Amino acid sequence: MRFIMGTTERKNQIRKLRQEDIINAAEKIFFSKGIRNATMDEVAKTAEYSKRTIYAYFSSKEQIYDAIISRAYQILNRLLEEAFAKTHPGNGLEKILLIGQTYLDFTRAYPNYFQAMADYQNRDEDLSSQDEYKKANYRDGNISADLLIQSIREGVDDGSIFKELDPVGTAFILYGNIIGFVNVILKKEKYIAYTYQKDATSLIEEMKQLIVRSLRP
Repeated sequence: MRFIMGTTERKNQIRKLRQEDIINAAEKIFFSKGIRNATMDEVAKTAEYSKRTIYAYFSSKEQIYDAIISRAYQILNRLLEEAFAKTHPGNGLEKILLIGQTYLDFTRAYPNYFQAMADYQNRDEDLSSQDEYKKANYRDGNISADLLIQSIREGVDDGSIFKELDPVGTAFILYGNIIGFVNVILKKEKYIAYTYQKDATSLIEEMKQLIVRSLRP
């Protein structure tokens, strides 16, 4: 029995290691040329596995992409957890600003993961999918959204945010604004600095102040 358990555990470890190898290889290909232009042959070559081995672990390049998105969400959620544990924001508005700053830190440190998340499109059939990565992405993707919604509710209750706001609607409006703002910073930072003499640091600070003025009673 002990031998069987050891063999099963080893097989699971090997499977996990090979999955990680494949995801690592796919990231190199997908991030450099995009998932649409990438092929499973390229992933197999980069991972140094046969194409048959790749398909033994992933049914398609779309499933590998889902696994990459899962990594991204896990990193973002870890950064949020660390930021809240370290900073201890006092009220709802402070929590919202911390979430925004953490998101900016995430995109600076992991621009490829951010872009993959920004480009990720949920389909109607994904909601009922039993695929392990799709299920993980919905679960992990909801963590930051729920945290933002809860922070807005707390802000309404503690008076740091005016009471007429709908927490869910406001959360997704803020999320959309942050996504758009980060895209501008990532893609136009040098252009804005050269043409308008505005650096990213000052733009980020102005974005924070704009959020504060729009939410504070």
